[in-house]
Amino acid sequence: MKSRPTKWELLPGKALKNADILLNLVKFSSMAALKKHLIGFLILLCSGIHSYGQTDSLALSEEYYKMGMEVFDYTHRAQAKELFVLSTQMNPKSAKAQFMAGQSIMLTVNKEKSLQYFRRAWELDPNVDEDLLYYLGQGYHHNLKFDSAILFYDRYNRILARSLQLEKSNKINEVNRKIFECRNAVIYLENPVDVKITHLSENVNSEYPDYAPTINSNETLMVFTSRRPDGNLNTTVAADLVYYEDIFYSEYADGKWQPSKNMRGPLNTNYHNSSVAISPDGQEMILYQDSNGGDLFVSSKNKSGQFEWSAPKNMEGLNSEYLENSASLSADNKTVYFTSTRPGGYGGTDIYKAELGKGNRWGNIQNLGPLINTEMDEDGVFITASGKHLFFSSNGHAGMGDMDLYRTSLDTVNGTWSAPVNLGYPINSPENDIYFVLNADESFAYISSVRKENIGEQDIYKVDMRNWKPVELHRENYSDLFAENASIEKQPVVQNVPTPVVNEALISLVIQDAMNLEPLNAQVFLRSKDGSRQDLTSSAKGIYDTTVKTNATSPQVYKLEINSIGYAPQTASLYLGGISSTVMTFKDTIRMQKLAVNVPTMIDIYFAHDSDEPLSFNGIQDFIAMMQNAPNMKVEISGHTDANGPDEYNQDLSQRRANAVKKYLERLGISPDRITAAGYGESKPVASNDTQEGRRLNRRTEFTILQQ
Repeated sequence: MKSRPTKWELLPGKALKNADILLNLVKFSSMAALKKHLIGFLILLCSGIHSYGQTDSLALSEEYYKMGMEVFDYTHRAQAKELFVLSTQMNPKSAKAQFMAGQSIMLTVNKEKSLQYFRRAWELDPNVDEDLLYYLGQGYHHNLKFDSAILFYDRYNRILARSLQLEKSNKINEVNRKIFECRNAVIYLENPVDVKITHLSENVNSEYPDYAPTINSNETLMVFTSRRPDGNLNTTVAADLVYYEDIFYSEYADGKWQPSKNMRGPLNTNYHNSSVAISPDGQEMILYQDSNGGDLFVSSKNKSGQFEWSAPKNMEGLNSEYLENSASLSADNKTVYFTSTRPGGYGGTDIYKAELGKGNRWGNIQNLGPLINTEMDEDGVFITASGKHLFFSSNGHAGMGDMDLYRTSLDTVNGTWSAPVNLGYPINSPENDIYFVLNADESFAYISSVRKENIGEQDIYKVDMRNWKPVELHRENYSDLFAENASIEKQPVVQNVPTPVVNEALISLVIQDAMNLEPLNAQVFLRSKDGSRQDLTSSAKGIYDTTVKTNATSPQVYKLEINSIGYAPQTASLYLGGISSTVMTFKDTIRMQKLAVNVPTMIDIYFAHDSDEPLSFNGIQDFIAMMQNAPNMKVEISGHTDANGPDEYNQDLSQRRANAVKKYLERLGISPDRITAAGYGESKPVASNDTQEGRRLNRRTEFTILQQ
């Protein structure tokens, strides 16, 4: 009688892969407890139990799931996907494994592959996770199924609107942005731009991430960033388990790009080094290194005639203690456009301009202003050889999702830049579309992207731009922006219809308390891209109206802000202009969430592992607005850890993290006497420290309102 299959035999052709996954995680893991767990499970997997059946399959699925949570919990979230997928293979009816497989895949470049797992989780148990509707929306969003995405985003928003937790109220604004992106994407998808996108050969691309291409003006040299091991001085991997960034180059000869080579030292070091820009004459290169918070450096080509470059030098006068991460040089090398998170901008990463002065020191630094920069991020800046067009990426303008590519044009008479124009689909997508460079006559571009032709996680493509023309968004209406009345109707496209020069938008809002539906006094206003503000007037308590003049041929994104003392602020994006009708009407009812005193609320801030250095402050923008609009409010910022590690160390780490948030708020103008920073270490858990999920919940930063 034939014996039952062993665990190795159960998944023919996959067992070796499974063991390889575990071996790699063991190799790259620096957490002793996790490494011990992985080694123990690897021994179990290889032990060859011959009495294998359905019960064992369910048990093995649970082991894969637990291990996946351990890896996911240790910030290697994308790497956990293999373990969660294995868990679903062993037990396809595990809703939690299906959900976590989708969530971990959503953190990779192949986000569209998450949908099948989220859908299966939904079919098995719609309540497996409170955020499942949001992830279903994201899954459809990244699969270009925008109407379905809007449907699930809308359903999720309706649930959020009934929550009294501030972090849930903040999430409404994020989801409103997603709905806004989907509505834009419907129009871009139905009106694709006329371009031809060609995948570059394996001479340039590899099985690893390849991105940030930059070229000289005559298109004979390409420099780009890659995370491949070839020639990498650091044979280990970075915190995300991928090789460190190195700079590579390829030369164009005999009608094709030649095999790429590592630029080695002095441009590449043991840590992250990435290409940013090449001067049009190919004699200077700007690089990024992650020292001092992230700075820009310049290297010059040696005059020996060999392909050799000088040691990178700090771009004096340009760098700050904050992040500087992309740049582009003008044709004469005397002007640089760059991005930075320095204070004084409009939010996130902004685009700046600097001029080369005496002693090769950069100065006269100017922000390009609110028409270009948004409250979110601008990145990947590129100035054309003519100096007439500036290309960049942003997640704050009217895009399809995440970062989209835009163009703004210079008015040479008054020296101002035009409203940004989205480059359209298929150049843009719901993914991160960041890096874009043009040749001298602006006929061909190079981008890095995630597409079906990829041989690696991110590849470099060539774009024929000779027939490209921008697509303008045209909308008849954009009502029901908030959760209670969010519309899922597809907005029509208006083309070749004569439109008046000036239109009007009538906005009427009812502001209510979310619990008792009583009308509220509030401060309601629109903020345009140029920074100007238009207040909505109140005809009766809780009712606010205004009329906005719009331009039929130059649509703009406006930010609607609603503040009421004692309530969580609400924001939304309105896209006004570029429509065929002379009058647009917006009506909505906004229900505000009351803020409770002495009730801790989690802030969405992520810190690097074992560090007090925040990876992002994007999750506290509404909290900042709340404090700015309630000048008497006092709060406590509290840091918390799980129970792993010594008590004293956890106490110190939590205090340092709370101090980092306090310092950030003070830099934004919040008075120090309004903020108390307290570290509680592991003393105030909100869940059991005996499980991975519990420990994840315990590692948090919170704020508590002490005084309204």
